[in-house]
Amino acid sequence: MAGPTRPAGDEKVLPPCPITGKPAARRIHGVSARVIEDIWRIGQGVDVKHLFKGIDRVTLYESPTGLVFFEPRVVGDGAFYQTYYDEWDVHERLNDVADTRVDYKRAASFIPDGAEVVDVGCGPGVFRRHLSHARYTGLDPYAGPDADEVVIRETLEAYAEQRPESFDVATAFHVIEHVPDPRRHAELMVRLLKPGGLLILAAPLHPSPLTEIPNLPINIPPHHVTWWNPGAYRALAAELGLEVVEAGTLQPSPHQGLIYWLHRLLFKRTDKAPHERYIAHRWSWHAAIALAYPLAKIANRIKTLPNGARPVDAFLVARKPDRQ
Repeated sequence: MAGPTRPAGDEKVLPPCPITGKPAARRIHGVSARVIEDIWRIGQGVDVKHLFKGIDRVTLYESPTGLVFFEPRVVGDGAFYQTYYDEWDVHERLNDVADTRVDYKRAASFIPDGAEVVDVGCGPGVFRRHLSHARYTGLDPYAGPDADEVVIRETLEAYAEQRPESFDVATAFHVIEHVPDPRRHAELMVRLLKPGGLLILAAPLHPSPLTEIPNLPINIPPHHVTWWNPGAYRALAAELGLEVVEAGTLQPSPHQGLIYWLHRLLFKRTDKAPHERYIAHRWSWHAAIALAYPLAKIANRIKTLPNGARPVDAFLVARKPDRQ
């Protein structure tokens, strides 16, 4: 499915921020849908052409909140994710790295003993491993057959209607950047919370090494359609009437070492202001990736992440007001 669209070629009209609804602060750059399709087909072995049917161009904007977003926000469907996850054994990798994920550890430190936790977009439900002190419910309509027995295969919309104000904590790890309407997604999560409950979100960070790697498939549509930072998270919390407990960044997890080494070994990275560009058909970018990727894989096997590696995730903890 796709998010809100505008008339073709209407590049001068700035679309609304997905958080506030106010006009974007600026247009960053546009890119042909064909280039995105080729990046996914050649770089990941996944055909996304059906998702861009009728769409010639995708444009990247920055909101006054600091959120960077694509327009239209073309997101993956069930067929896309089944193909992508099968091609790259995503669920198996999630299981393998669950114990060392920094976002999981940091989130678990905010969750009190005995808390009722709902983990939205949980995949196989591996965050549960960090919650021996709490009661865990996973929620994911596309959970695979390897999912934990406490994972409910239901949409967030439907579950929020069934279980309002039922949980002490609602978490979503690397989920909000995939949805076309992040504000609505967060609103539904807040609906699940009891008064005084905690909303915890983690998502890829911008600017970061992720957004400095050109043509990185996992960070563009139809996979990621928004790029987050602490300022954008604060704006989201303000729009939802939440008290910010923490809005910051996280040190990389060990499984993100490939991103670190790929970024470090590139001889060409994305362009900085005033000529920012993140996605394009450039032979220098293609060559940089082709040379750096195999070296990064080797480095990631034999070397650990250095202390002080730049963050690649943004992190939010916000509290729902107590009922007056």
